[in-house]
Amino acid sequence: MSSALTPALVAVLVGCGLAVLAFVPFVAVSYRRRGEMTLWRSILWFAALIYSMALWTYTLLPFPQSHDITCVPPQTVPFMFVNDVAHHGVGSVGALMQNPAAVQVALNVVLFMPLGWFLRRLGGRGFIVATIAGFVVSMLIEITQVTGIWGLYSCAYRVFDVDDLIANTAGALAGSIVGTLLGKRREQRMDAGAPRPITATRRLLGMLCDVALIWLLGWIVVAVSLVLALFDGRSELAVPMFVFDAAAFAVPFVAQLISVLIGGVTLGERIVLIRALHGVTPAAVARPLRFLLGIGGYMLLLEWQTSIGGLLLAALVVTSFIMVFTTRGHRGFALAVAAMEVEDARMPHERGDARRP
Repeated sequence: MSSALTPALVAVLVGCGLAVLAFVPFVAVSYRRRGEMTLWRSILWFAALIYSMALWTYTLLPFPQSHDITCVPPQTVPFMFVNDVAHHGVGSVGALMQNPAAVQVALNVVLFMPLGWFLRRLGGRGFIVATIAGFVVSMLIEITQVTGIWGLYSCAYRVFDVDDLIANTAGALAGSIVGTLLGKRREQRMDAGAPRPITATRRLLGMLCDVALIWLLGWIVVAVSLVLALFDGRSELAVPMFVFDAAAFAVPFVAQLISVLIGGVTLGERIVLIRALHGVTPAAVARPLRFLLGIGGYMLLLEWQTSIGGLLLAALVVTSFIMVFTTRGHRGFALAVAAMEVEDARMPHERGDARRP
């Protein structure tokens, strides 16, 4: 793989990993700050995450071997690039486009233009904030370079260039201007506290959050076990490893069980602001039934690693998916069997929790 593609690949991989970790909090914040989560804004935020990773990978990678480092002095004279551009010749447009110094400055400007654009389109921030942000981010990168990644290397292996700082800051400002000139007119946004319809997409998003929480909570338990192993100082942990494996299953299982028994909804449904309503089936019966035929059954079958368990798990997943589209109010399999309804959690409580389906 070429050295030019390596930073891009690292940025994409790291960005995707961070996106997975941030998925549940992102959905929760979106529903509480904007009342919903749209595909377009989600794509923009994902692109912003990849871009932020690329800023660092393209300015720091590849890392050299310690014995291959060539120390470089900082360039602290502002606008030195003007002399460099003139030195290589600017007699024509073609010559300017082939001028390495001019190309370098242009690339530094272009590199930071998305920063200003994202701040304008996603954050609604103006020129001043974009300029300050461009300066601060560029300064952090330059300081990281001049300190040899904060002392990881004995000296700077990339040039600290004050002209890069100027060009990057100008790029962020230019990106903000472009975002203002080419951006669409701000759409009228609904009140974040206004109830929204329960759609199939919203129900599936809640299910996806439930699955993500299973893995995230499990990973937290595994991370705790690794930290304990790191600081234990012995070849074996005082607590057997199977205890951590059991905890990785029990923590999300119990959390989901408590959520359903208390409110009739899973953690994922709470994240997307869905509320459950009971019909003819008493809550003491409907909620455990809903749990066992929904997220609880999914987790138990996931642990039952046999051919029968796999078939039952596949049947549960497929049935739940199809019934999200085919049941009244997009209730899905478990809610329909438990004779429960769903509505937006922001709906007034006038009807209480006893609406008949």
